Amino acid sequence: MPAPLTRRQFVAGTTAACTAGALASTGSTTATAATQTDAATLEALVDDAARRALEEHDAGGLAVTVAEPDSLPLAKGYGHAFESEDVPVDADETLFSVGSVSKVVTWTAAMQLVDRGRLAVDDRVDGSLTTVDLPADDPITLERLATHTAGFELRGRYDSVRRLDNHRSLEASVTAHVPAQVYSPGELSLYTNYAAALTGQLVADVTGDGFGEYVTDELFEPLGMADSTFAPAPDGLVPDPETATEDALRFYSTVPPASGLHATATDMGRLLRAHLNGGVVDGERVLSAAAVEAMHRQWYTPHETLDGMAFGLFEESCGETRLLTHSGATPDFSTDFVLVPEADLGLYVAGHGAGASAAVDDVVDAVLDRLVPAEPTRPPAPTGTPARADRLTGRYRSVSAAENTSYEKLAVGLLSGSPIEVRVADSGHLVTEQDGETDRWVEREPLVFEHVDGDERLVFRTADGRVTHLFRGLGAYTPMSAVDRLSVQGWLALAATVGTLSGVVGWPAARGWRRLRGREGPPASAGRARWAVGGTVGSLAAFVCAVLALALVLPMTGAPPLFSWPPTWFWLVFGLPTLGAVFAVGAAGYAVAAWRGGWWSLAARLHYSLVVATAAVLVWLAGYWNLLWV
Repeated sequence: MPAPLTRRQFVAGTTAACTAGALASTGSTTATAATQTDAATLEALVDDAARRALEEHDAGGLAVTVAEPDSLPLAKGYGHAFESEDVPVDADETLFSVGSVSKVVTWTAAMQLVDRGRLAVDDRVDGSLTTVDLPADDPITLERLATHTAGFELRGRYDSVRRLDNHRSLEASVTAHVPAQVYSPGELSLYTNYAAALTGQLVADVTGDGFGEYVTDELFEPLGMADSTFAPAPDGLVPDPETATEDALRFYSTVPPASGLHATATDMGRLLRAHLNGGVVDGERVLSAAAVEAMHRQWYTPHETLDGMAFGLFEESCGETRLLTHSGATPDFSTDFVLVPEADLGLYVAGHGAGASAAVDDVVDAVLDRLVPAEPTRPPAPTGTPARADRLTGRYRSVSAAENTSYEKLAVGLLSGSPIEVRVADSGHLVTEQDGETDRWVEREPLVFEHVDGDERLVFRTADGRVTHLFRGLGAYTPMSAVDRLSVQGWLALAATVGTLSGVVGWPAARGWRRLRGREGPPASAGRARWAVGGTVGSLAAFVCAVLALALVLPMTGAPPLFSWPPTWFWLVFGLPTLGAVFAVGAAGYAVAAWRGGWWSLAARLHYSLVVATAAVLVWLAGYWNLLWV
C-alpha cells in the first residue's frame, strides 16, 4: 500500500474513535468472484493469511466471512475471543465491536425508509427531526448526511464514554452539542460520527421507535442477524464468565448508529448478502433491488477523476474494479466491510487486540489480491514542469483541523494526521511528503496528478487563481500559513512564556532587591500596569490548571472523563482565558500611556512593552485554538 492516506485515516479523521488501516488500490483489473475459487482453496488462502496476521501483529483473534449473493462460502474464526484466551473465535457465535461499520447498518435503515416512501434523500431532514434543532441557514438533506457533505465540523465529545454507568442515550448525545456547519452542504466530504448519529435519530423520529428497536425489527430479524445488537455491553462480548464486561471494555458508544454495533462475522455476512442480492436474503426482502442499486451508485466525488462516496459507503478502485467499503475501529477492535458488486463478492474481517488494525488489513489485502487481482499500470514520465507549479508548493493540513469553531480544535489538530508537504522536483514530478513517506506524482491534466505506481490520484482545487484545496482521495487539505504550523506556534509559546516570566517573576524580584537596598519602589502607575500583565498570565495559568484538575478529578467522582462528556458548566472555565484577554487589553493601554506620558525610564518602558507583547501572543494562541468565549 503506497498511499499514506488510507480509508481508516480518512474515517478518523477523526474523530477520536477511528484509527489507521488500508485497502489496496492498484492498476487495471478483471474481477474474479469467490465462486471461481473452490472452497478448499479459499479456506487455505484465508487460513494462511489469518494465521500469519496473528503471528506478525499483536492481535488476539480474527473472524473472516466471504459472501456471495446466495451463500457464505467461508465464515471462520481464528485465535481467541476478546479477553477470553480459553475461548476460540467462532464466526457464528463470537461477538466483535464493529466500530464505524455500524454506519453501514444505519445508512441501510435510512434507505429502507426512503424505499418505503417515509423519507426522501433530497428533502430537508430538519422537517422530520423532532428532537434536534439544526441550523436553518444551509439546509441539510439525507443525501448530505450519507456522503458526509453536510458541512459539519468534527466533533469528538459526546460520542463515547469509558464506563458503562456513564452511558448516555443517543438523543442526549445528538442534542448535547450540535456541531457548527463550517462548509456549505455539498462542498466537501468531512467525515464525522455526528452525521450517522443524526441519521439514526432521524430514523427514530420518523418511525416513532428507538433506533435500535427499529433496526432489530426491520433489518436484523428479517436478515437472520440474530446475534447483532446495539446494546452498549452485550452478553457474550466477553465470553469468559470470570471477566467482567465493564472491566474489560474501554469504549462504550453513545452514538450507536455511528459506532455502537456488536455482531458476529456470520451476521455481517448476511448483511453483505443483502447488498449483493438486491436486498433479499433467504427469501426475506429488506430493500428493493432499485434501492440497493441507489445505495451503491456514486453520490459525491470532489473531482470526476477521484473515487467518491456511495450512499454511506466509500468507493475504492482496484484497477478497473469498483469496491464499496467501510472500516471501523474502537480502542480494542478493528473491522473491514468490503463489497465488490460486479464480482458478486463480499468480505468482512474483524479483529481484536492492539495489532488488530494491521492484522485485519493483511487479511483483506491477501483475499482481494487473490479474488480481485489487478495489474498495476504506471503513468509515463513527466514531460515538463506541472502547470502553476509555483502555486502548488507548500504545506497543506486536513480541513478537519483548519475549520473547527470549538475548543476541540486543538485535539482535532493533533489527531487529524500530519500535514502534506508539496514540492516540485527537477524531474518534473510533484513530490509529497507525509508521515515520513515520500511519493512522486505525474501530471495527467492541469491540477490532476497520478501516482508513479498508477494506483492513486491527487487533485488541486483553485478559486480566483489560488489553490484552495488539495484532495488525496476524499481526504481534503487546505494550504497552511507559517503561523498555522504547530512547530512555529510551539516556539512562539516558548518565547512568549519566557518574555512574560521576565516581567511576572522579574518585577517582584527587582522590587524586593530595591527594598533590601533601601531604595524607592516603582511609581503607582507602574504597579497598576504590572498588575494588568499579571492578571493576563494568572488567568491563563489558572485556566490550564483548572482543565488539568478537572481531567484528573472528574473520573474519580464517577463522572465521565472531561474530554468525552464534559459537564454542562464546563463553559464557565473558559471565562478564565477570556478574563486574561481583558487584562491584556488593559496592559496594552498602560503601555501606550507610558510611551505617550514618558512614564518610567526608557529601559522600563521597553521591557514593559516586550512583556505586554509576549502576553498578547499567549492570548492570541488561546484565541487561535478557540479557548476564549468570543
